[in-house]
Amino acid sequence: MATLGEVFQALLQEVDNARLDTNNLEAALLKLLTFDSKSEEHLKHKESAYSKLSSLYCKQNKPQLVFQIMKTHDFSGFNQTRAAKIMRQMIDQVSQLEGTVELQVEMCQFLIDQCARDKKNYLKHKMQIRLATLYNEQEKFTQGIEIIDKIVVEVRKADDKHLLLEIYLIESKLQFGQTNLAKAKASLTAARACSNTIYCPPHVQAEIDMMAGVLYAEERDYRTSYSYFYEAFEAFNNLEDKRALSTLKYMLLCKIMIGATDEVKQILTGKHGLKYAGRHLEAMKAISNSNQKKSLIEFTKVLEEYREEIEGDKVMRLHIKQLYEVLLEMNLFQVIQPYSKVQIDYITQRMQIDVEIIQRKLSELILDKKIDGTLDQGNDCLILFDTVKHDNLYQHSLSLINNLNGVVDKLFDRVKVK
Repeated sequence: MATLGEVFQALLQEVDNARLDTNNLEAALLKLLTFDSKSEEHLKHKESAYSKLSSLYCKQNKPQLVFQIMKTHDFSGFNQTRAAKIMRQMIDQVSQLEGTVELQVEMCQFLIDQCARDKKNYLKHKMQIRLATLYNEQEKFTQGIEIIDKIVVEVRKADDKHLLLEIYLIESKLQFGQTNLAKAKASLTAARACSNTIYCPPHVQAEIDMMAGVLYAEERDYRTSYSYFYEAFEAFNNLEDKRALSTLKYMLLCKIMIGATDEVKQILTGKHGLKYAGRHLEAMKAISNSNQKKSLIEFTKVLEEYREEIEGDKVMRLHIKQLYEVLLEMNLFQVIQPYSKVQIDYITQRMQIDVEIIQRKLSELILDKKIDGTLDQGNDCLILFDTVKHDNLYQHSLSLINNLNGVVDKLFDRVKVK
């Protein structure tokens, strides 16, 4: 009769023989994982088997099966810490696949519940931070902030600076998502303070710089914003991090917003522009060209053509919308400038924009007193008033009379004294 060691070796040999056949490999790995042994050597092989099986499912684009393993396997033989580590690695592997954010949320919640039962506070906090990050990606900012508010007090008590740094950084992103810039800046300042007291990994420092750039851009300080984005890009590029492309786009966006078209061309034709060439940078080039021409029609066509690249990024979406409003205003002034009365239909034909957008923008400009006129709803037209030149003769005359009156009073006082 074969010993446990011989049985286990036979299972390992079966896995090795099936490594080129995915169906047989899956069956062999599952069989190996059901083997009950507490030997350290056997546990190492089982840990590797979990990693191989989840990797296999991810390659087959079956991430749900990875979650199924987490829920159905009791990880017998492993201690709680090691079992939690294996499950975290499974989540890491699933995160490499696109369109798995919702599944990652479920996996994180499952692991958080298990850590709470086992009183593994450090890992629970790490997974809660990760869950808040996933909520940020889903734009569920309120849920993310609720999680951060729960754990920040516990982590402060533990005085774990590394965890606090991660918490403040994700909190800044969530507050920015809710357009609460004051709290976003406060959280980022707290993150910087933490990073100055501990060793801050390059990718975390790059995230801080990137977030600083985003906040300065929101305040329309694009030159300062560019410098932060450049620092973040250098770090991400050296680390071969995929976020380098997003940061490069933000650098180009800053140059577009200040009208530095020549510098946009230099960046796009430089080594970094060539390295990350693709539809994302093509979109930035098209936006820059249409902005240089001040052509709203061309700009609208660019937005339609590259909708996915622009709408998929919140930062890009916000600033491109601002740029659109500026171009819309400039083009409106060009159309209506020669007239004292102009039909709304004529404006929409010239600008090739929906009448609702034109009416909304004209109403804004009138209320902001950028246009001196009124909308005639009955005749569907814009009436512009003549600019009245203000004559200051009356005010000057009053001032002169008051001064003369003062002189006469002084002379009268002198005569009375004599």
